[in-house]
Amino acid sequence: MKQALIIGADFTPSSYPSALRLRFLVSHLREFGWEPVVLTTDPRYYENAVDEESQKLLPADLDITRTRAIPAALTRKFHFGDLGLRSLWHHWRAMNALIPQKKIDLVFITVPPNYTMILGRLAHRRFGIPYVLDYQDPVVTAYYWKLPRSQRPPKYAVVYAVARWMEAFAVSKVAKLTAVSKGTVESVLEKNPWLDVTEIPLGVEPSDFEYLRQHPRTNPVFDPADGLLHVSCVGAINIAMLPSLRAVFQALLAGLERWPELFRRLRMHFVGTTYAYKAEGQHQLLALSREMKLDHCVDERPERVPYLTAMQILLDSHVLVVVGSDLPHYTASKIFPYIVAARPLLVVFHEKSSVVTILNETRAGEVVTFGDSRPVLAAVDEIAQHLRNLLALPPGSSPPTRWDVFERYTGRAMAKRLASVFDKASDASSGQDG
Repeated sequence: MKQALIIGADFTPSSYPSALRLRFLVSHLREFGWEPVVLTTDPRYYENAVDEESQKLLPADLDITRTRAIPAALTRKFHFGDLGLRSLWHHWRAMNALIPQKKIDLVFITVPPNYTMILGRLAHRRFGIPYVLDYQDPVVTAYYWKLPRSQRPPKYAVVYAVARWMEAFAVSKVAKLTAVSKGTVESVLEKNPWLDVTEIPLGVEPSDFEYLRQHPRTNPVFDPADGLLHVSCVGAINIAMLPSLRAVFQALLAGLERWPELFRRLRMHFVGTTYAYKAEGQHQLLALSREMKLDHCVDERPERVPYLTAMQILLDSHVLVVVGSDLPHYTASKIFPYIVAARPLLVVFHEKSSVVTILNETRAGEVVTFGDSRPVLAAVDEIAQHLRNLLALPPGSSPPTRWDVFERYTGRAMAKRLASVFDKASDASSGQDG
């Protein structure tokens, strides 16, 4: 069986999407002819909340090497905390030992964190083995240049310049690209038309929910038995999602006016809305809800919660809502656990997003779209009507999800796609060597 070195600074017990993606993939790669060897960081160097119990979800015999990293307490004095950068040197040293020791055939790196991607190019230069880069978000984005200076992230100009150099260096010798959606790597393909990309959505592990149903957690956000109608949105919110959120909030106002008895029981919870360091007080939508006088029924908890706790919140909710961004390529990785939670679901997304395709294929929820010809605020009445219908459903209702279709989005299906990419990259490299 061929050996794949899977490099990710974030890994279980981290609850970040990058960690989840790697866990879903490595749990099934052996079925398709590839033995995963994981290189990651010791959890004591993570700044985000970890979920120790989630380690029970890993294959018991998985080969994992965990390295040190520069402590964030030190790097924060120099105004950076990126885990990929803090662990880069330690990963480089470990990689140089693992490749000959484990007879590695291929290196796979997922981003973010982005700095890790240069290790693929360095491995190719030193050992001549192929590497595959996996994009969950764009590495280089010019989106914030369109915004007023006051709305741009700190150090954006420096980060943008470094990202352009780093991506150009890492991509120049890459064997294959994978991405959660093709739109995510659109700018990469424009600069490197010789590359092809395989779309591999984040996926989900349905057995996680089976585990949680057998080992339920206490919901720290609301009491599901208090007689109210709890609507939840768990996951990060960024500035590009605020137009969609404004439309949802206007729909709440419309619902309070048209169906007051129903909507007065509604409580909307936004949980884990930022990845920011020291997330306490880093509200992403509180100002908007207050502006629209909805703070009596909308609450925000910006701190991330552990993975299994987040899934428990989904299971306990009466209705789930996911909002998209005004960027067409944006595909919410969280959509897959939302579907597996089997709760009434409403998504508000750009018409070109892959989320719309996934929901239409699986029939797992109601979809409201917007785009160039239809601004999101034109959909307020449609959002309000869908919310009304979902809130009126009896407790315990589930959407008519086509689980046979959804099977193609499970972790096992994603690992099968990735193994096929590995096979092609390995075969191409062997041909070049010959």
